[in-house]
Amino acid sequence: MSQTFDWIQFPEGRARFAGGVRGWDELGHETFALELRGNEYFGEIKRSYLDNHNDYNIVIDAFGYVWEIEVGMPEAEAREVFTPEEEATARTLVVQLIQAGLKFDRPPSRLNQTETSHFMGKIIFQDGWILVRSDSAGAVQ
Repeated sequence: MSQTFDWIQFPEGRARFAGGVRGWDELGHETFALELRGNEYFGEIKRSYLDNHNDYNIVIDAFGYVWEIEVGMPEAEAREVFTPEEEATARTLVVQLIQAGLKFDRPPSRLNQTETSHFMGKIIFQDGWILVRSDSAGAVQ
């Protein structure tokens, strides 16, 4: 089985957990990386706790940062813009990465489960998690 932060090869491409970083805002961010267009891009992975404050789902907040220290920057210019096909590939890679990470001997902290706290299986992609070119004129949605 892969080590926690190793690249994992999937049919659609490579992905890895990138660990905690201090972002541009000096706050901690748990990150992952995907390889698209032959380049590495970073995103943030968060937890969304259920009403019992123990169990959680995973939230993908933002993706497309060229440098992991930029994670958390709210400006759209901080992230790359992708095609709809690249968005579909990125979404698939994220789901596969999380599923693989759950099987690691040492999963990344966002996937760590205890006797009283469990991942409930839902992966939520926030609106705007990835910037996508919506038409040939280059508009972004």
